[in-house]
Amino acid sequence: MAGSDYVYPPPADGKPFRLMMGLRTMPAESWIETGPELPAQLLERKQLISTKRSQVFGELPGYEDPATRFAEMILDNLKEFHADEYLVSSENVVTHLPSQCTVDVFQDHPFLQLAHVIGEDLCLISKVDNQWLLTAAAVIYPSRWQLAEKLGKNLDQIHDPVPGYQEVLQPAMSLTFDKLSSDRQVWRLNWALHQEPILHQPTAAPQTADPADYWWRTERQTLTKLVDGDHVLFTIRNRVEPLAQLLAQPANAQAFGQTINSMTPDTIAYKGLTQDHQALVDYLMRRQVD
Repeated sequence: MAGSDYVYPPPADGKPFRLMMGLRTMPAESWIETGPELPAQLLERKQLISTKRSQVFGELPGYEDPATRFAEMILDNLKEFHADEYLVSSENVVTHLPSQCTVDVFQDHPFLQLAHVIGEDLCLISKVDNQWLLTAAAVIYPSRWQLAEKLGKNLDQIHDPVPGYQEVLQPAMSLTFDKLSSDRQVWRLNWALHQEPILHQPTAAPQTADPADYWWRTERQTLTKLVDGDHVLFTIRNRVEPLAQLLAQPANAQAFGQTINSMTPDTIAYKGLTQDHQALVDYLMRRQVD
């Protein structure tokens, strides 16, 4: 990727950092994302599924049907919108043509099988006793969290470590899931700054790095509800791109530096930036000392 072109660029409005849902309507053709980085990701995802299955996959009993229905929706989407990159047979065998990775989607849990051929991590969130719980998931690329600690928990329990969540998002989170419509898919963007370009990061180890070596990590997240209203598929498409390429647009780098500078100490710590926060601000705002 040349110059300062990001798939999803850092915010360039200079506004203070704040928590927000930021849901936007998503056309069906944008549900599954491909991209030049996908073949290499699929090779890594295949290895991680093979060697760390218990870490990257989990399910509660009794939720096979909604998982299967979502998998069938993804297969239909691939056939309709991504025939140039995917071959989907009538027997539900999928091949990602650029990488030649092939799976039988229903030979194993469909989320785990699909994770071999698409870049999205897949999470099933189900309404149980009036609470939205994480009931099944294939998360190959966690960003400093472990699936085993989240499986079976409700939305508030899952997001409890996020600074400010209880005050800002908790009052509306469950209601937002209730109001999702099966005929309107939505998406949002989450981001982080990491010291290394490793996508599979189930733990957060305190570390430091030169700001020029930092990576801009994005999570493009989508929400799709089944017609029955009791199940939502949450997908996460992860990418890492060099933070340094932002300097090709000095005004945008400065604006992002202002946003980083506005973070509270709790947010800085949560994002793993305590040691390098000021250096990152200075780097982005061109206040480096020669």
